[in-house]
Amino acid sequence: MRRTIQRALIIVVAGAALGLLANKVSPRAIPYITPPKPKAAASDTITLEEATQLWQTGPAFFIDARPPAQYAAGHIANAFNVPAEDFATHYRAVAPMLTPDSQIVAYCDGMDCELSHQLAGKLRELGYKNVRILINGWTSWRTAGLPTQTGTQP
Repeated sequence: MRRTIQRALIIVVAGAALGLLANKVSPRAIPYITPPKPKAAASDTITLEEATQLWQTGPAFFIDARPPAQYAAGHIANAFNVPAEDFATHYRAVAPMLTPDSQIVAYCDGMDCELSHQLAGKLRELGYKNVRILINGWTSWRTAGLPTQTGTQP
């Protein structure tokens, strides 16, 4: 009985060690400890009032970071859909309309939504300098009664 328990313990420890080693060398490794979520700097975000002003005067390019089905169900009027989770595919459609100095407002939905942060990061990596995030964008825009639309087109 004691020998069986020892063998089982050895198998469990060896399996855990192999799993940890495989995770360590994997290109899709799972972090052992989730790093804290970085806070967005004040210069990275935009208020609803500022976003409304940019939307009304026309110099900003609004990009919805949510999945296409959520975008089609409702989005800020004239906003384009570039889902953060499928950035490469959708970015190609809007790239010709953007310049490195374009004012871009990225948004998603919910106070804890990370999609707009991911989208903004990807755009900044590509050299866009004026990317700002509208926190809780879709909900705050819709609640304020600002122009919205449905469908797959801006």
